[in-house]
Amino acid sequence: MTKTILFKTLVDILYFLHFIGLLGIILILPFGIVNINQANISVEEWSFFNWIIVIVSLTTYIIFLIGLYYLRKMARFLLSNKYFSDFTISNLKKSGTHFLLTGILSLFLIILLWINKLYDGKLELVYDINFMIPLFLMIIGMFFIIQSKTLLLAKNIKEENELTV
Repeated sequence: MTKTILFKTLVDILYFLHFIGLLGIILILPFGIVNINQANISVEEWSFFNWIIVIVSLTTYIIFLIGLYYLRKMARFLLSNKYFSDFTISNLKKSGTHFLLTGILSLFLIILLWINKLYDGKLELVYDINFMIPLFLMIIGMFFIIQSKTLLLAKNIKEENELTV
């Protein structure tokens, strides 16, 4: 039970920190203080391509936040020890789908920025953590989807056993 409470607490902290971060981005964006880290360009110099990057990045951030929301709902429901409920299974699958989509969009952004640098003649082959995070998100998303299918199968077997007795 303490591990479940710790899990819920950590997910809540992560969710609220990201929610505050989203509010900060939305409030700061109109003032032109924002900078695209990968391109090192201030807001005054943004082209149409850079605005697309910002919009896709914000969309990815919101999808990640929605995935955390579903994970929060599932973690809260786990406190009642109902591991094989439809609510837990569906929220785990939704969370996994959102994390998988976040990882795919993040990887797409990294590739898009790399192609843009290649087009500008600034070829860089850098191995850093920015490439690992989308892969990790895709792995976690796939794990949650597989886990939801496993829980659904276990729930069905449990129901069959209860009907047999």
